[in-house]
Amino acid sequence: MAQKQALSEWNGQRIEQIPLDSLILWTENPRDPMPGTSSNDEIIRHALAKENEQHWQLKKLAKEMGESFDQSELPTVTPCGQGRYIVYDGNRRVILALLRRAGFPPDGDQFELPLFPQDTIACNVCSKKIALKNVLRKHGDSGSWDTYERDLFMYRYMGAEESVLVRLEKLTGMITRFPELNQRYVKEDILNRKHLEEMGLKPDEEDYGVDGQILAELLEGIREKINTKELATRGRRNDPVSVLPQDLLRRVKENTATHVPSKTDPKPERPHPFHAESASPGDVADETDAGYQDTLPLPGTEETDEPETSPAARRTRQTAPAEMPLFGNAAGLRLVPGDVNNLYRTLESLWKVYKANPKKYSMFPMIFRMGLRLLAESAAQDLNMEKLESYVKKYAGDAKKRLRQRSNATDITTFLSNNSVSPDKLTTLLQQGAHAYTSTNDVQQAKAISIMLGEMLTISHGKKPNA
Repeated sequence: MAQKQALSEWNGQRIEQIPLDSLILWTENPRDPMPGTSSNDEIIRHALAKENEQHWQLKKLAKEMGESFDQSELPTVTPCGQGRYIVYDGNRRVILALLRRAGFPPDGDQFELPLFPQDTIACNVCSKKIALKNVLRKHGDSGSWDTYERDLFMYRYMGAEESVLVRLEKLTGMITRFPELNQRYVKEDILNRKHLEEMGLKPDEEDYGVDGQILAELLEGIREKINTKELATRGRRNDPVSVLPQDLLRRVKENTATHVPSKTDPKPERPHPFHAESASPGDVADETDAGYQDTLPLPGTEETDEPETSPAARRTRQTAPAEMPLFGNAAGLRLVPGDVNNLYRTLESLWKVYKANPKKYSMFPMIFRMGLRLLAESAAQDLNMEKLESYVKKYAGDAKKRLRQRSNATDITTFLSNNSVSPDKLTTLLQQGAHAYTSTNDVQQAKAISIMLGEMLTISHGKKPNA
């Protein structure tokens, strides 16, 4: 394997030739976050998927480079131990280099790649604090990120408070789903504190003082008025209440009067609190130096909930509410007799065996993910649909709407969002279940997928009332 070679060093950063095999793509890239245990192969497949093209634009970048790989901008990386490096900036460039060497996976988009004959790539090596500051300068301050992406980065890594968009995304999942809501003027002019209170919401309460269904309906109403240009003019932005349906606003205010806050776990310690003003460049040290210990864990390692003495404590692992049932229904799904029901009942029974002794069957969640894909494909075939994607496209959106109508809608939408499960990502998540990937052994994400799929099955194969 090619050896690293230091080319230059300046003010806490140095340029090195890093073997491609030593680079780990950043799973928490604000461009399109993925589960923390995702491998490079999974991230590449995800980035090449048609539904994710607008986020990654790999084909466009390859075309802009032309015949030869453009190295005028270097990836920014941080050592994370065992001779490996997290790629905080330049993930797309690294992906193109990896594709040039190993070729495209059989599924996903394929296109002409720029020439890159090397097994190493020149990188800017620095501490995590410097890397995050560089990422913010390059993307957050230049306008290349959407408003939500920048807000999420500032909250996760720079110690900022949760913005209204970050909070609403966590509660409803609608900010990333509908680009109309993911705009700066929507955040600052329409969803500011004054207007939220005029709409009947309570900004000081974690769930804004309303049921999840009502909150989703309010955002849908705002989205409709943006699309019809009724909230596009500056005058109307400053008075959104005059534009929104009065019946909707009445129901919001009625709901706040009777709303019971959802029982949620205490807020975890804010992750990665690296304030921009304190992220001054320092000296580059060896990989074992304490300055490099504020990095993300390696894929396949587990984060801990125990406190650390380092000021840069790792983020608390996400947890599911205790009452969150498999397939979203503690009493079980009521499906019409047939192969789909039989497979569902089998998976449900196997899950009970696993839960009785999870240590003994530690790899079961990965097998369960394979079963979820088989279940979804069986449902599609039973409806004479040739592709899994067709089944997801037809039923996932309605399933998400129905989940928002439940009494515990806030808990469910938060759980799905925390585990990156949404209608537009569901096909990719199910397809990953056909492969023995490490990330598919994530038990919480498997349960989140089952909740979405369970609601879809209830729509497509559920028994009629009194049947």
